[in-house]
Amino acid sequence: MAEAYVIRMGDIPSRSLRKRVRSFLQDEDVSLVDDAGQRFGVILKKKELVFERDEL
Repeated sequence: MAEAYVIRMGDIPSRSLRKRVRSFLQDEDVSLVDDAGQRFGVILKKKELVFERDEL
């Protein structure tokens, strides 16, 4: 079962940080790895950051 976490862009406190996040994610394949080694794909969807667990 895939896990998904959502962060609203409005919850990011700084306008300049929101702009940097958007430009970083635009047209890129971005993923995160947590301390336990789980890999999460990161996408920007309708003004939200969505972290979905990769099933590799």
